[in-house]
Order: sequence, then structure tokens, then C-alpha cells
Amino acid sequence: MAMIMNLGRTMAAMADDDFFIAHRSDVLDPVRFDLQRCSDPRRAIQSVSEVFCPHRLVRHESSVPLDFRHSSARIERTTFNQIAYGSNIDTLIEETNRAQYIFVVPLRGEMRVTGINELQSLAVGDYMLLGPDTPYRFVHEIADAHLAVSVPRKMIELGDESFVGPGVGIDPEPVTDLAGSLIDYLSFVCRELQRGGAAFESASVRGGVEDSIAGMMKSMLNGRAVQLPQKSAAAPGHVHRAEAFMEAHLHEDVTIETIARAAGVPERTLHHAFARFRGMSPTQWLRVRRLEAARRDILASGGGTNILEVANRYGMQHGGRFAAYYQEHFHETPSETLRASRTRAAA
Repeated sequence: MAMIMNLGRTMAAMADDDFFIAHRSDVLDPVRFDLQRCSDPRRAIQSVSEVFCPHRLVRHESSVPLDFRHSSARIERTTFNQIAYGSNIDTLIEETNRAQYIFVVPLRGEMRVTGINELQSLAVGDYMLLGPDTPYRFVHEIADAHLAVSVPRKMIELGDESFVGPGVGIDPEPVTDLAGSLIDYLSFVCRELQRGGAAFESASVRGGVEDSIAGMMKSMLNGRAVQLPQKSAAAPGHVHRAEAFMEAHLHEDVTIETIARAAGVPERTLHHAFARFRGMSPTQWLRVRRLEAARRDILASGGGTNILEVANRYGMQHGGRFAAYYQEHFHETPSETLRASRTRAAA
């Protein structure tokens, strides 16, 4: 409760202040500041697109004129953005395969968002993490304002084969634990930016800020237990074709190119559909199916099988990585499952 109250005060302060505007003329080159205020939707789109991605604005017929405010700062490749539209307006992010993950925290008021799931509320005390392969629609009210922190996709996904769910974000949910720690850290960074950014003179400090934010975002994504959603009748045919192909080739070395070809669509289309209707990438879906098949084989063996042989049977050649994925999904190690199988057989 204390953490939520503190976050509430932080959000209120950030909503009232232009946190990122330097109060000095000799702004450091690596830390760039900008303030945009306008009533022209085209300028608003340009301002946000420059730091995020192309998008569209749709004004409600009965809405008051746009009163757009965008306070922005950049540290290396990470951007910090305080945004308010001052009107009843929808923001549509339709492009997929985007170059960044975006952490969104409401500062004031409430907005609604459609992403992987149906329309949901996003209010003070909540957060969400936009995945780069999912389209989003934000429904803004006149009084809402939010903080959006953009981190390059490569910083979160590349160089880490254990990363799960690439391209898929986190839909709106209450702030707890790691998300709260990230918000506290962002508040500290924003206050330093407000002072002019002198704390970030050192390149190593700037790099450390980026790495810390990206690391916490990655931990939030990796902290999710990989759950296989139920098949939905709403999923398009190419999703079902891809699933049928993967089910039939659990023992074979298949690539995303092969799966997309079997589904009859480009890879990008397939990634987008799986993110929207399955909440994960096609290769992650395949991994979960293989893990479940491996578990069935271990349980049916009566304790008389070799775990590495089972892993190899389903295309997982690295025993340590297989064990890590297995434990993450089933909350027990393959060895524990094998012992349980042996105990059942003896009984």
C-alpha cells in the first residue's frame, strides 16, 4: 500500500510538471530535450512519430479542439516522453515489427487500450509494456496524460536466447514489484533530466541508465510463465495451418521460414497473428508443444528414459537450455518429473 501511495504522488508530480525541460542553456549534447505544444493533429503526429513510430489520430466528433503537449528527452537511444492530447482522441499504432518496446504509465486520468486482448482500462496505478509486433489503439480522454519510455528492441531481444515471447508485450495491469521499481527509477532519471542532465555527462553513466531500464523491462517479460492459450475460433486460418504443421513436425528441425510457407503467409504476417491470437511467437508456441510432448514421454517411461535423449527427440540439443525452459513452464525440473515417473511405476 505504501508503494502505491508513493507512486501516486510521483505520478501526480510528473503530471503537473514538465519534468524533462532543461533549465539551462548549455544542454549536454547526448541528452536532448524538446517541448512541443500545438493544436494541429499533423504536428502532433510528427512529434510522436519522431521518437516512436508512425501512427494515426482519430478525433471524436464532439471533442474539444486538440491541446497537444509533448515533453521529451533522449539519453542515447532511450527516449522519455510526457504526452497529453487534451482532447477526446484515438491513437492508432498499426505498424508491426517496430524498433522499440514502450513502457507506458498513466500520470493523470484514464485511457482505454486495445492490444492483444479486448478493450481495457489503463489508469493511474496501472502500467503496460507495448510489444513491437502488436497493433494498439488508445482511446484518450481530455484530461489524461501519460509517461512513455521507449527502449530499442535490440537491447531487449538480441544476444539472449533465453528471452521468451519476443515481440509480445504486457497488457494493462496494476503496478507491483518490478514495475514499481522501474517507475521509481524512471522518476529519478526524470528528475535529473529536469535539473539539466548534468548527472549524465559520463558516457558510462548514460549507458548504465539504458542498460538498467532495458534489463528491468526484459525481466518483466521473462518473468511471465509461458502459458499456451486455448485455440480461438477467431484466429485466422493461417494460424491454424501453422499450428497443424508444427504439431506434425515436433521431432523435426523446422524454421520460421518453413512454418510461414506451410501457413501460406509471409513471416511478418504470421508473427503478427500469433502475437495477437496466441500471445506468443510461432517458435515459442512450437517450443511449448515440444516441452509438453517431452513431459508426456518422461511420465510414460516409468523412470527408464534418458532426459537428454528425450530433449534431442524434440529438437532441443542443449540439455541445460531444455532444463531451464522445462522448469520455467512446469515449475519442476525434468529430473523431478523423471523421479515422479519412477515412483509411480514402482507403486
